[in-house]
Amino acid sequence: MSAKLKLLTLPLLALFLFAQFAEATLVRSGGRGDFSRNFSQAFYYVDNQYLNEVGIIDSAFEFDSPFAANSIMRAVGGGGRGLGAVPNDCIKGYTQDDLDNLEQDIDYWRTELSYGRITEAQFDAEVAALEFAIYGEPCVWEFAQGDALDMFGFFSLYFDTPDVSYNVNWLIDGVSLPGDINTAGDLVTPDGTINNGWVTLNTLPTMDFAPGDYMAYVSVSLSSSQGRFFWTSTEPGYEIVFEEKCIEKPNPDFDPTNPDAGIDPFIEVCGYTNVYRNDSEVNDPPMSFFSDGEMLRILPADTGPVTPVNAPASIALLLVGLFAMNLRRLRKS
Repeated sequence: MSAKLKLLTLPLLALFLFAQFAEATLVRSGGRGDFSRNFSQAFYYVDNQYLNEVGIIDSAFEFDSPFAANSIMRAVGGGGRGLGAVPNDCIKGYTQDDLDNLEQDIDYWRTELSYGRITEAQFDAEVAALEFAIYGEPCVWEFAQGDALDMFGFFSLYFDTPDVSYNVNWLIDGVSLPGDINTAGDLVTPDGTINNGWVTLNTLPTMDFAPGDYMAYVSVSLSSSQGRFFWTSTEPGYEIVFEEKCIEKPNPDFDPTNPDAGIDPFIEVCGYTNVYRNDSEVNDPPMSFFSDGEMLRILPADTGPVTPVNAPASIALLLVGLFAMNLRRLRKS
């Protein structure tokens, strides 16, 4: 009887695990570490009617604020990334203080090791646990061979206007795949919500990658013929701020045949533009953004149709399996 119970238990448990695993496409974990510095970057899109030869005209500003009233602003805070090939909750941020504390903790265990109070294996385990708490583990996209790659990632610099165009590309194993911007509002999926303005990828099943692990990247380029992009940054040593800049140009109302009419031959044209604080040079913002690489895992293709198993049924199968194992132990005793 015990042998029959054992044979019954293993398939039931395997079926439970497969049912849960087959439903997973984004395998979430603690989030890979990403260093967060204490500075912000703000990007502005300004319509052409609020620009002149120098920069943003006065009428685009409200109460002399550095934020243009007639512009669209998108910010990336804390030195974080504006683009990712996974949802932003897959990224676990850490600071310089976290790194300093990590080094102190490692030094403590290194001292314990030097005095022989712990073994080399214990030291390695302690260091691994400390590093995991800081860096975490990445999320992983998993698909069966031949499946459409329904992937998405966060994008913080979506300007919700038809005047701005986007070129989205994903790169997987040297293969460039065209992506898109989600403009259908927030979309709820089994892998999480795809926010409006995030980047997406959906390849046809004909895009067939062999089983294995790959790195997936995404890039976005912005452009517009209807306006210009400006930016500011509080990054130490690389400050970019709005400042007034003026130039002189010939006055179209000046009549050289009547110089005594009281009209100046030149007029001053001013505008607000973004400049380096340290050398006051006009600085155009980057309009191409690139993500870090994220893991894409292709699994062997299914050999046959799989009957969907809902969560309650899966749990029931697990309980049956556990009951069978417990009954086997009782009979042996």
